[in-house]
Amino acid sequence: MKKILICTGGTGGHIFPALSLAEHLKKNFHVDLITDYRAKRFINNINLKNISFINVKTPTDKNGLALIYSIFLIFFSFIYSFFFILFKRPNLIIGSGGYASFPILLAARLLNKKFVIYETNSVVGRVNKFFLKSATKIFTGYPLKDLNINSEKIIFVGQLIRQQIYIAKNSEKFKKDSDFNFTLLVVGGSQGAEIFSRILPQSLNKLFNLNLKIKIFHQVGNKEQEGMLDHSYKNNTNVKIFNFEPHIENYMIQSDLVITRAGSSTLSELSFLQIPFIAIPFKDSLDNHQFYNANYFFEKNACWLIEQQDLNSEKLFDLIKELILHKEKLLEKKGKLKELSKTNVNEIFEKQINSILL
Repeated sequence: MKKILICTGGTGGHIFPALSLAEHLKKNFHVDLITDYRAKRFINNINLKNISFINVKTPTDKNGLALIYSIFLIFFSFIYSFFFILFKRPNLIIGSGGYASFPILLAARLLNKKFVIYETNSVVGRVNKFFLKSATKIFTGYPLKDLNINSEKIIFVGQLIRQQIYIAKNSEKFKKDSDFNFTLLVVGGSQGAEIFSRILPQSLNKLFNLNLKIKIFHQVGNKEQEGMLDHSYKNNTNVKIFNFEPHIENYMIQSDLVITRAGSSTLSELSFLQIPFIAIPFKDSLDNHQFYNANYFFEKNACWLIEQQDLNSEKLFDLIKELILHKEKLLEKKGKLKELSKTNVNEIFEKQINSILL
């Protein structure tokens, strides 16, 4: 059985696609996955035994002792990665972004090991960009252009979706609560969204004055935000506040509309489930990739897009009110999302891997 090594960063946007691919490939390959310690919060329910961790921290926006320390960790992780690859002897290495994949891919290049890159965002991340020319293939979640490399190396495969999302879509378990006219989900990603906790309740509280039965699910990032929202929503029983939830699909599938950041993993899951969404990209995302992720859907009339600097309570309230009163606009977005969804990304990925390993 041939061996695959997947390396990835430990945030939700990186680890979820990598875990999805690992779960699929383990049927026909021996699969190892290596990431950083941040990923531990996402893997409690994953049936994948061969997971290793390295201690790395990004040098981006650091200086002084913090910069020196992060460089030291990357160097140490590179030495570890060098011997890790020699011991594991993978036939192919897959890098899916994040600074945790840098030492593995660098060791792979020096050892002359075949590796491919999977870029989930609509803008190529800095680690992936560093290895573009030396990668055997570049797989993309969005139809990227202008990478200034041999176009034959670039293959648009689509977004990898977690198995639990496939299950949720076809399950009868998650039904919308018929006691409510409209259900809204607010999700800020795996790290939460502090600005959502501060600004959004100003808009969303007004929805309860529409004389309609409205339910709100609101994700927070920590206990402090949870307390802030309890106060903001005045302990409204029609508002459920929850911390990071590995089974966020339980809430998605019950929702008529989602307000979200624009991480590639969240947008791809909403697109696959055909849940209309308002994207509010994190304005300080690296290389502004969240804006470009959301803009891909916006340009295809498949979502609503509000840039963070343009966000205000009146504008958001007016938009949601319009959608509640005119649900045909939600149905239009559902149709557009259906057109954009790919359902066999894991199979496409495996076919490409087999062609490389021939």
